Amino acid sequence: MKKFHKLLFLLLIVMTLTPVVTFSQYKMVDAFPSLHSFSYPIEMANANDGTNRLFILQQRGLIYVINNSPSVNASKVFLNLASKVSQSGNELGLLGMAFHPDYSNNGYFYIYHTFDSVISSSTTYWSRLSRYTVSSSNPDSALLSSQYIMFTLRQPYSNHNGGCLMFGADGYLYAGTGDGGSGGDPNANAQNVNVLLGKILRIDINTPSGGNNYSIPPTNPFAGGGGAPEIYAIGMRNPWRFTRDAVTGTIYCG
Repeated sequence: MKKFHKLLFLLLIVMTLTPVVTFSQYKMVDAFPSLHSFSYPIEMANANDGTNRLFILQQRGLIYVINNSPSVNASKVFLNLASKVSQSGNELGLLGMAFHPDYSNNGYFYIYHTFDSVISSSTTYWSRLSRYTVSSSNPDSALLSSQYIMFTLRQPYSNHNGGCLMFGADGYLYAGTGDGGSGGDPNANAQNVNVLLGKILRIDINTPSGGNNYSIPPTNPFAGGGGAPEIYAIGMRNPWRFTRDAVTGTIYCG
């Protein structure tokens, strides 16, 4: 047994000191070697409008547009939301963007962000989903004045605001809201089907109804009652990002 232990020990030493060559079909490259850096970038989006441009979001409220080319060396400010967005806090600010599936024709895109206000001498936090419109004369510039508010949620704390926006294969807009913050969801928002916090919401942004600037997809779990009709999935802590499989349409969220 002692000889076995000595042999195993020597084998481990040899394995440790022997160079290991690994092969991979992927390698890291600088996609835009001539482009400047960005402060607090949180997302890169594509309008899928045939222009091959990319839109880069900064947490503090700036959206830039660049040409999707390795030689690109400059960006343009597509929209400046700094006046509408929270300017402090690790999980506050501009959090998500999604382009309308028919963006190339209607110029609509959607923004999810936080803002704060002072009520009774204390800071109150909010999350807001809004629609904006690109300029009809300049495709690299959006109109700040075009804001069309879809909904606003009051946040009990400054963290766990979610923020991901995505259009599904069904054409509906999916939005992650976060459980409202603090730690351990002290208000039990994520399991409460009567509040919109701690959820993935799904709404139809093309047909306003019921006094809202959107309507409820008939296949939502609570479309017929029993909970908030905007809810698609419950029990979410902070759905900051999720993604959709381009082949199956399945949405994955951590």
